[in-house]
Amino acid sequence: MTTMRVMLRGSRSRRAGIVAAAAVVALAIWALARMLGVELTVGKGHDASPVGAAEVLVTALLAGLAAGGGHTLLVRRGAARWWPFVGSTALAISIVGPSWLADGVAGVVLIGMHLAVGFVLIAGFNRSVSR
Repeated sequence: MTTMRVMLRGSRSRRAGIVAAAAVVALAIWALARMLGVELTVGKGHDASPVGAAEVLVTALLAGLAAGGGHTLLVRRGAARWWPFVGSTALAISIVGPSWLADGVAGVVLIGMHLAVGFVLIAGFNRSVSR
């Protein structure tokens, strides 16, 4: 039986780049939606609040940090191959928020933003390991 050792490629700068790329993608989608006249709001009725660039940036960075932490734990435990499953499960759970809290085009844009950021994080961290 042979053992396979999984190591992180590129260290912190590569991981920071993945998180930064996810934040840039989120902000680009937000800016495009705003340019097209889509008012991104979450909540219903009087509780509705606008989604600004700061909220998008902070949320994308927090998601990236959480993804990086989860990926690191899996790599250290020798279970890096589980990362796509864990990441896609977290992505599916995150889509519940905009599907319940946003209506119409705003909901579609926010779900698309979740999918785009999730894809960048899942694919980016999956490519950051070498066997």
